[in-house]
Amino acid sequence: MQKLEEQIKLLVELQGLDAQIIKIDNTLESIPHVIRKMDENFKGETAALKALEAGVKALGLKRKEKEGELEAKEGNIKKYQSQLNQVKTNKEYTALQEEIGRIKADNSLIEEDIIKIFDQVDAENKKIEAEKELLKRKEADIGVEKKKLSDEAERAKKEMEGLKSQRLALTARIDKDILKKYERVLKSKDGLAVVPVINDSCQGCFRVMPPQVINEIKMNEGLVFCDNCTRILYVEE
Repeated sequence: MQKLEEQIKLLVELQGLDAQIIKIDNTLESIPHVIRKMDENFKGETAALKALEAGVKALGLKRKEKEGELEAKEGNIKKYQSQLNQVKTNKEYTALQEEIGRIKADNSLIEEDIIKIFDQVDAENKKIEAEKELLKRKEADIGVEKKKLSDEAERAKKEMEGLKSQRLALTARIDKDILKKYERVLKSKDGLAVVPVINDSCQGCFRVMPPQVINEIKMNEGLVFCDNCTRILYVEE
């Protein structure tokens, strides 16, 4: 087996490779989430557009109801007007005139409501057209962004293949028992298994190391682990 000092150097080099691999792996894992989020947001905006369109449709139905009501009242006016020539007393004539007047007043209100609905529909349609244009641009932008992310993923996969090939060659030079300990710590400590001691402090948890621990590291007689975070320690030359 190589001297422990050389093994530690290989572990430090391996840690550098693993940090890159973990970073790329996180990128590859995040890309589908980013794409899904974009799709969800676009789906929500599309649903909002559909809600606007449904609102315009409801206004159209309301307008038709008002127009039907207006038509019915106009029919009543014609009926009452035809009855004016048939009444025999002033009282009946006055009553019919008053009823016709009430219906005409109601019709004026209905006509105002219809005009308001027309104006509202016109305003909503303008909103819908603007939203459609906005969604069209957003859809194009999403397509471009997805292409970028897809290209990024392909580059990351190729880079990952190269790094894994380097890792395989490097791990072949490391003692199996030492490698096993390294990988166990790597897995339990979020991808950071080997850290230097700087100014007597572990750079994994920043706990100050006692002098005897520093001496143990410098002696290179065996792996030294931080008694707080359990990472493998080394002293930079």
